[in-house]
Amino acid sequence: MNKIKAGIVSFTDPRSVKGIKQIDKYNLDCQNRLAEAFRQQGFEVITPLGKDLVRSRASSQQAAAALLAADVDALLLGCWKWTDPMLAVDIVRQVVRPACLVGESDPSSTALGCMAAVGAALWEIAPNACALRHGRAMNAPGGNFDIAVRWARGTGALSRLRRSALLLWGGSYCLKMAHLDDDPSRLKSFIVGDILVEDQLVLAQGADALLAKAKKRVDAFVKWLEKGGAGIRYDGGMLTPDSLRRQAALYLAARDRLAELEGEGVAGVSVKCQPALSEQWGATACMLPAFLPFGEDSEGARPIVAATCEGDIKGLITSALLQNIAGVPAGFGDIRAIDLQGRPHLIISNCGAASVYYAALKSNAAGTLPALTLQGQCQGASGAAVGYATPAFGCATIARLVRRQGRYAMQYAFADSRAASPELIARLGWGDSWPISVFDINMDLQRFTVSAASNHYSFVPGDFVQELLSVCAELDLPVECLNG
Repeated sequence: MNKIKAGIVSFTDPRSVKGIKQIDKYNLDCQNRLAEAFRQQGFEVITPLGKDLVRSRASSQQAAAALLAADVDALLLGCWKWTDPMLAVDIVRQVVRPACLVGESDPSSTALGCMAAVGAALWEIAPNACALRHGRAMNAPGGNFDIAVRWARGTGALSRLRRSALLLWGGSYCLKMAHLDDDPSRLKSFIVGDILVEDQLVLAQGADALLAKAKKRVDAFVKWLEKGGAGIRYDGGMLTPDSLRRQAALYLAARDRLAELEGEGVAGVSVKCQPALSEQWGATACMLPAFLPFGEDSEGARPIVAATCEGDIKGLITSALLQNIAGVPAGFGDIRAIDLQGRPHLIISNCGAASVYYAALKSNAAGTLPALTLQGQCQGASGAAVGYATPAFGCATIARLVRRQGRYAMQYAFADSRAASPELIARLGWGDSWPISVFDINMDLQRFTVSAASNHYSFVPGDFVQELLSVCAELDLPVECLNG
């Protein structure tokens, strides 16, 4: 996963005021501590002026040019002591990235007044939406800059998504589920860089070519599963060695096509699957949502690509955004409720496959493959479901971009994961061969039922609610909490 790039600029008083050398030293010390806090949180930090401060329009122009050249994802403006507000406005005018004003509540500083003046100037002039919707983070003296870090993690992830493309194999939507569809032009106007559409014939033809001319690659993938310890339950009908090889070939064809499209910056894909692949071509596409959002396969390290099924555009946007925020693949799937310990819990369990990262919450094949069970799908002409039971891993963030009568909103829930036990799976019946993740969201089942805007939701481990809220503030997007 690529690190989010945080651009950090600090200002000083352009006047020859009393104690200017001490003021400059203080400002640089604050900037250095801010930069170090961001590095420790996994960001790539860009300080365009090095050990210097913005003190004139010439230096603001220099900083802006360097930030643009570095292609930063989020902009942190250090307002530690007083400065000319227009110096900050000049940078935000040119570097059209999410911007946050940062200060410390040291009584010897003038951070509060400086942030208020700079922020008011950004609101008043409003050269772009980033200026109008800027964030503000006041830190306790010597603190960890947590507010600024979480703001940048969310808005930086959004900024990256806005410069990325999503790819729909087979277009949208599937099984007459109209809510999976959307308005690509409108989405490209505010949340994603581009939405590409290709026929699933591209994948089918690629897979057929591999089966005819590159059998060793296909066989190597199957052997990789077997030697890695994945449980493969051939049944002589739905799952046979031949149908598994077809699924493997389809996955490798998808990887090959993504490599051809490297210049497009594809961050996520959705495959329609039904019925063109699952019935007419003859095998389900379950290997794609299982292994595209994973960093390794039989051919070594691979880019982690967010993936959903059934042409789900809003689900794909949510998964790609959560992946950028959390730095790990997003889980994805259909929802159902189950009663545990006398109250309802939420199950997210996708039709045949979701990122295998959640089989053991490990990023390497050695730790992941033994937790997988491949057995016959319960639909389609042939093929395996890539199943697993997600172990309990602590807190999680569940989310989905939704739309009602053309108005977008973000639904989210803070959750505690629960182990998907064999006893629980036995109660499911339909779909018990699928990947299964269980969450406690303190769910009021009736309230959730009337609020749910899709049968698909995405999730990542960790509490990233504040990051999501910063994204929604940047987008001027309403939020809806699904917790009971």
